[in-house]
Amino acid sequence: MSKNDDKIKQLMKVVEEKRDALSTKPKAAWCTNGIFKYDDGGGHFNLNTVTDPSALVDALAHIISNKNSLQAAADMLGVPLHEIQYDGYSVEEWAADFKLRIDMLKWDEEKKKLTKLQRQLDSLISEDAKTEMALEEIAKALA
Repeated sequence: MSKNDDKIKQLMKVVEEKRDALSTKPKAAWCTNGIFKYDDGGGHFNLNTVTDPSALVDALAHIISNKNSLQAAADMLGVPLHEIQYDGYSVEEWAADFKLRIDMLKWDEEKKKLTKLQRQLDSLISEDAKTEMALEEIAKALA
């Protein structure tokens, strides 16, 4: 066995523990319809296809700016303002959906990183260590 095999096995165990801790991918259970449309004709996007969190930050900033403007206008006119909605959904619902999408993107990135590390470790370990690990798995299965 290679002198590095013990270190590689330890790292493989850490990767496996992180993979187990990662659990399952968050599900897309949107509070909104999942389609964000800028009210100024600036385009739209589907939450399922967003890959850059900055698009979600921009969208939420747009919603908050709209909300703040409406609140300021209502205050200046001395009229009550009912619940502020954007495209039929509350600010909180949009924020929850954007946060969920960001969580999904983070999960994907972590899974990709762990898979890459696992492949690197698999390519580094010696044949003797691979055989030893396979035998240990067989012994566990028979126990």
